[in-house]
Amino acid sequence: MLLLFFVACKFSQVPKSNYEITSKKTLLFEDYSFVINKVISDSRCPEGTNCIWSGELIIELSVWQKNKLIQTNYLNFSPKTKDENLLWFSKFIPKGRTLRGYRILPLKTENSIELKEYTIELILE
Repeated sequence: MLLLFFVACKFSQVPKSNYEITSKKTLLFEDYSFVINKVISDSRCPEGTNCIWSGELIIELSVWQKNKLIQTNYLNFSPKTKDENLLWFSKFIPKGRTLRGYRILPLKTENSIELKEYTIELILE
């Protein structure tokens, strides 16, 4: 029984590897919170279609530190801007962690997507 308790405590200390940024202000790293304020445009290629251009998602994103707004940026998510976005997000990642990538959800469909449905999932190691 004691062994199970020790193992459970050991697993609870493993840091999360995925963090979600949504339209709700959420504390992610140490003192930093992020919020998607609005979607400027979403011209991504809808799922299940073949497009000549992959499109892009442009959002307005705010960063808060200790409940103080420190910056609001427009981020463009497209294959061409992936490295630039990874570099920008890396400024807020805790020391000892590495940002491996990100994922934008939901995938684009023919239906309209509400602001509250958009998520940027940061993938850390």
